[in-house]
Amino acid sequence: MGEYQGILFDMDGVLVDSEPLFLRAINRIVTETGNDPVSEDENEEHLLGTTVEGTWEELKKIRRLPDSIESYIERYDAVVREVLFHDLVPQPGVKRLVEECERRGLPKAVASSSRRDWVELKLEAIGLQGRFNAVLGGNDVVNGKPDPEIYLKAAESLGLAAESCIAIEDSPIGIEAAASSGAFTIAVRTYFTRNLDISRANLIVDSLEEFDYSLLAGE
Repeated sequence: MGEYQGILFDMDGVLVDSEPLFLRAINRIVTETGNDPVSEDENEEHLLGTTVEGTWEELKKIRRLPDSIESYIERYDAVVREVLFHDLVPQPGVKRLVEECERRGLPKAVASSSRRDWVELKLEAIGLQGRFNAVLGGNDVVNGKPDPEIYLKAAESLGLAAESCIAIEDSPIGIEAAASSGAFTIAVRTYFTRNLDISRANLIVDSLEEFDYSLLAGE
């Protein structure tokens, strides 16, 4: 029988493949300013796993954007909402894992750097809204990833210690946050993180279809 009593899911790259949509939204705004679009390499190096505020702080530096961070975030919010419902589907293995947690009576939470309203929008788009015991976004913590605060809070919201939970992540920043919280950390290798160092995870898989259900309690 496994020992872990709850699962903490990152959102982007774990539950959904939304990174291409976010990059598309970013580049719509960046190119409106007359700048070159952000490349996949730049996205990997500077933006993956950061909060919305962190993303635009970094973009202001690397693209020398002239206006306030707040003005870009407001425009980004509108563009993201427009693109999120297009082609957004659960990642392979997600629905089975959610259903198995429910069958075993194991609580689960989302711990995302994205704004919570965007997280709820994405869960609705893939038919998983209301299926998690707690949903936390980047605006629910003082310190964003790689600080472990969001994983500690997510575990607490389930009534568990982080050490009793599995955290599932894809980016180095997220993996650092999850591992530092004490959770058993599984990294899902994705197209956007394939070149990045995800070695701090306890276990690396290419898809949640490879999830080892013997890790979970209740069976």
